[in-house]
Amino acid sequence: MAALAILAACTTATEVHSKQADPIGSFPVTSDRTTDTNGPSDTTGPTDTTVETQGGLDWGPCHDPNAEDPKLQCTTLTVPLDYDNPTGAGIDMALIMYPATDDRTGAVLFNPGGPGGSGFDSIAFSGAAIASGLGLGSLDLIGFDPRGVDRSGGIRCVSDEFTDQHLYVDDTPDTPEEQALKDESSSGFIEGCKQKYGDTLRFYSTANTARDMDAIRTALGDDQLSYLGISYGTYLGATYATMFPDRVRAMVLDSAFEPNGDTVEEQFSTQLVGFEGAFNNWATWCASDASCDFTAADVGARWDALKQQLDDTPIAGADGRLANNATMQRATQAALYSESEWPVLAQALAKAERGDPAALFALADAYNGRNEDGTFDTLFQSLPVIQCASGFGNIAPDDPEALTATLRAAAPRFGKDITAQDLTSQADACNQMVGDVEPVGLSYASSGPILVIGGTKDPATPIRWAQKMVGELGPNAQLVTSTGEGHGQLLVNTCVTSIEGTLLAELTLPAPDTVCNPDPLVEKPDWWDGLPVPDGISDVANLPAVAAVLGASPTLVFSEMRTTSLSAADAVAAYTAAFRDAGIDQFDAPPILPIDDTAQGTYSDFGDRTVAVLALGPKAFDDKVLQSARVDVPADTTVVWVVAIVG
Repeated sequence: MAALAILAACTTATEVHSKQADPIGSFPVTSDRTTDTNGPSDTTGPTDTTVETQGGLDWGPCHDPNAEDPKLQCTTLTVPLDYDNPTGAGIDMALIMYPATDDRTGAVLFNPGGPGGSGFDSIAFSGAAIASGLGLGSLDLIGFDPRGVDRSGGIRCVSDEFTDQHLYVDDTPDTPEEQALKDESSSGFIEGCKQKYGDTLRFYSTANTARDMDAIRTALGDDQLSYLGISYGTYLGATYATMFPDRVRAMVLDSAFEPNGDTVEEQFSTQLVGFEGAFNNWATWCASDASCDFTAADVGARWDALKQQLDDTPIAGADGRLANNATMQRATQAALYSESEWPVLAQALAKAERGDPAALFALADAYNGRNEDGTFDTLFQSLPVIQCASGFGNIAPDDPEALTATLRAAAPRFGKDITAQDLTSQADACNQMVGDVEPVGLSYASSGPILVIGGTKDPATPIRWAQKMVGELGPNAQLVTSTGEGHGQLLVNTCVTSIEGTLLAELTLPAPDTVCNPDPLVEKPDWWDGLPVPDGISDVANLPAVAAVLGASPTLVFSEMRTTSLSAADAVAAYTAAFRDAGIDQFDAPPILPIDDTAQGTYSDFGDRTVAVLALGPKAFDDKVLQSARVDVPADTTVVWVVAIVG
């Protein structure tokens, strides 16, 4: 049910430069990809030249296009598909490590959420930033693709072509053809999974992934495991703590998801109400902030009108795909995960009003795991299978019609298109694919400290789940409340990030009832306006999609973006010359973004003025990290990001 695909993205909490979708809650009608026809043990894990042996793992260079940092190391670990039959079929799990920079004392295992998010990609894109931001030092940071995800036997029940055809199926079918397409999207996925995987689908559960985590710990040769999980990854971590309590060294569970004990109404309403509130906060900002491209006296009414317009008359993108009301709904949900995406959404909606849907597609496609060439990662195929195998949301309401009315009243925009059939389809699908499954109930009585983060304005995992989880995990679990907008606070809120790092590095919990408020805006340095701007560089440009993908939040840095027809290298050379003339000399620094067609310079007068310049040439936006920001950048244009380095 596309109307219920409320998606809890991890955003910059897991990837500084690349948004990682993290849907939880409702069963999606559309599921992503495959042209592959191998069985459940098919994998695409990296093959390595061994450079280091640790426990039972041979780590070596990463042969993966997403793992460009030479410090990263990769390997695979084979785990049983069925732990009751350990000599039977196996899954080769793909692991990636950002190694400890000091003398190693252990490892932190990372999961970005989902279910179905790629921990491999998260560390490939942002391992250095996460390790540095948390101050891990003596701890390896390890990401993995859980069973059924991407490189670890990624679940692929239907083809990319099928997925693309049904990706933005109309939630409000007006014709028999539209209704048939909506029905086919769900039934086709279910039948594809049953034909390809048969009764093995039940093995892709959260409990089995927790067993895989313990297999990783054993292979590392460590007596205990530290863990960092975001969103659904919090439930995975809590499940591990429940099953292997004495093997927990420390855990950070950021943006907690805990479905156990929810009523059927709560299963469907929690995220709908959360996203309704986030939408209202976005609309209030847009109505009052002159920088919003979608401002109006009633922003919600303007949004409603555009959605109806796209329902009546979808508009074609450059690739011929039609952007309809479902595309707009998905793009809106995607942007509500992070306040930094609010300007991106406003710009995308304004462009769609003018007949250009490219920015809507960029938001929605990145969220859905769709690449520009029409291929997909496995997120939206693994997600429903893992949900069903884990026992999430597999109970249908006794009175679907009454619940439909309740949800529409509680969430007038995000519940508007829900039907009674939608409310029963998830349970029907789970029963067909895996049968009746009970989720793992959470409990924990060991000594390893557990930190649970909950957000009062988190649309995807509202704070009541965090409050419930911390109560279930006992006296060594402690809640920290974040009052800022968005989902996932790692590397977003400095208070939360500092507390998380202190726990993982020093095993120290904060004071009870700790509250982290949003960071203030970084003030413009007094010397900023006196910086030279070289010839051939534009005035300050408004590029919200580029800013969002780079993590250029005004609460984290003060920066400006400009454009030029110069190459990336020539743009940096021009700044180097201009800054030298102003008494600001270049010095060496690690690369900010090590991808093709980028250049950077770092400069200081060893007084107040320290600046970084990152130039992104046209080909840089071919990289997966930056593809979603291409909509901001004219052809043959280099973007120049100038950042004040303070503190």
